[in-house]
Order: sequence, then structure tokens, then C-alpha cells
Amino acid sequence: MKIGILGTGAMGSLFAAQLAPHAQTIVLGTWRDAVAAMNARGICVERDGAMAWTRVRALTDPRAAPKVDVALLAVKAHQTERAAQWARAILKRDGIALTLQNGLGNFEILAAQVGVERAAMGVTMQGATLLGPAHVRHAGRGATTLAATASTERAVEQIAALLNRAGIETHVAHDVSGLMWGKLVVNSAINALTAIFRQPNGWLVENPQARALMSAAAQETANVANALGVQLPYADPIACALQVATATAANKSSTLQDVLRGAPTELDRINGAVVREGRRLGIPTPVNEKLLRVLSNPRLEQHNLAALYV
Repeated sequence: MKIGILGTGAMGSLFAAQLAPHAQTIVLGTWRDAVAAMNARGICVERDGAMAWTRVRALTDPRAAPKVDVALLAVKAHQTERAAQWARAILKRDGIALTLQNGLGNFEILAAQVGVERAAMGVTMQGATLLGPAHVRHAGRGATTLAATASTERAVEQIAALLNRAGIETHVAHDVSGLMWGKLVVNSAINALTAIFRQPNGWLVENPQARALMSAAAQETANVANALGVQLPYADPIACALQVATATAANKSSTLQDVLRGAPTELDRINGAVVREGRRLGIPTPVNEKLLRVLSNPRLEQHNLAALYV
């Protein structure tokens, strides 16, 4: 199986390093330093105090890439349109493009480019912190779940089998909306808060006030999902958010990593999506609104917890 990883950030690097020993893997991205580092020395993954390098081929031009069986999108939300176009360019006629991105709306953009019969989505609780070009720390080993439809089931099961062989615990499900909103509950609870306070995921569990805010954001998002008739993949949204934050305690969320390097965040697709759907349905989302507003203000640097209750 030939795999194309679209994205040279934390998750793209982690998945490429995991998959390369098990499948012919190429990485495509616009970050030239990362592409150069991958080609020169491979991807370095720090895990449990040890470092390992995995050789992988990396490119900046999809026209130079071979056709692949699977195109895996691991880019930020604002890069989805470009990555979806690249996926269409490198995908075999019977290939599958898979998004594991955060937030809502990425699957629809991907499907518009490659066709809904060749598009798939999943959620992953894997945690990775980008330490530099082609250098990541594997900070959490949560499960990955892929959604299968009638047209993609066989291919999705093959992808899941490959991911499991690569050491990435992966399951197959059929409820796309449940997967999307299940991940959104967790992201809305963790990402913005870690970015606001410049703290790793585990800090949210240890700090009582942060834990209360995280719980409130998770419950608000679950309330919106329930109003939409979505069946979440777990019974207790707060317990799930706490479990993920604990399991990825050392990880810096993707939003925190974005803020620290001055890059655009994905919060419009995460907390912003919750707020928009809440307003449409008449479901209050005051904590999500506050988190979005605080982090969207470029003049605001770091905030004390009390300010978020105002």
C-alpha cells in the first residue's frame, strides 16, 4: 500500500514515522525546512525518553509524487482546501482520501475535491508535540477511529489494519456524526484553555478552576450535539475530556503549539463551530463563546482564571 501524508507538522510527522516501516510512505507539505530535514535525516520521534529516526521521502510539489492508495490529511483547518486539492492530484482512481483533522467542515471540503465515494474521516486521540522540523515528541497514545460507509468500508478496514500493524490502535465505526462531535467535545474543552494559559493538557486536570472550565465547555458542546440528535461515542462527555487530558498530560495541544509559533489556530472550526450551532439551535454556549473571544483578541497574552468567569 502506498500512503501519502499531507502535512509536515506534529501529527503528519508522527503518522509518517509510524507508517513508513509498514508501507511505502511519502510526505507532502509546504514547510521547506521540514521537507529538507526529512529527506536529510528522516523523522525523529521522541517517545518514553528515547529517540528514533525513521527515513521517509518528502516533497513540496504534488506533481512529483507517485499515485497513492491513501492520502492522509494532517494539516490545519485553514490549509484543508489546498491539501484536498493535493490529495486529488496524487490519489489513485480507486484510492481513499482520509482526514484526521480537528473540527467540523474538513470532510466536506475533502469530499468536494475527491468525491464522497473516495473520502473518509476519522478521529485520533494520538498526541504529538512539534519540537522542530521533522522532530516530534509522542505525547499520548489514544485510540484512532475511522468512519466507514458502504462505498468506503473495505478500504477503511484495510487502512485500519495497516494502522494497527504500525502500532496505532485503530477501530472502525459507522457513525460519522458521532465521531465528529465526540472529538469536538474533547477539543473544545482542552485546546483553547491550554492555549490561553500556555499549559500542557494535564494542567487542566490538576488545576481546580481550569478543570471546572474544561468540564463546562465539554458539557456545552455535548448539549449542542444532543440537540442535533447526535449519539456521542461515550456516555459522559466530561469524563471523556478529563480522560483524554490525563492520557495526554505532557502534550501541548495543537492550538497551544499554533499560538506559541504565531500561526493561525483552528478554533473557528472547534469552539466557533459549537457557538454557531448553539446559536442556531437556541442552546447557550457561554464558556465556548468566552474562550473563543479571549483567544481571538491578539492584544491579549495570558489570562488569569478569574477573568474567564466574567
